[in-house]
Amino acid sequence: MYNTTLSIFELIKIEPVKSIEVYNRFINWVTGEFDLYLKNKSKELKVYFPNGWFSIGCFKNENQQINIKIKVKGKSKIACQKIMNQLELIYHHVLRFTESNNVNLG
Repeated sequence: MYNTTLSIFELIKIEPVKSIEVYNRFINWVTGEFDLYLKNKSKELKVYFPNGWFSIGCFKNENQQINIKIKVKGKSKIACQKIMNQLELIYHHVLRFTESNNVNLG
């Protein structure tokens, strides 16, 4: 007898952003980083990787603050965590880049 139920792992991270420009820069950076993967870009960016996908979207919370929602879903917990770590690293790099540009301009 076979167990046909597949385990699906899902990781979700919500990060506040100071401006929509930070979100757009993050999307551009992620698009370049995952250039060889199949992508769907409508309201949110969705990237398919082997045995899973991730999406990045933007929304305003009840206080009208802009937030980024990163969702990673796949069959492997290790693969999902690896992708999430990579996306968080890119996001923090974008934040440092944005802050250093603001300091240089100010």
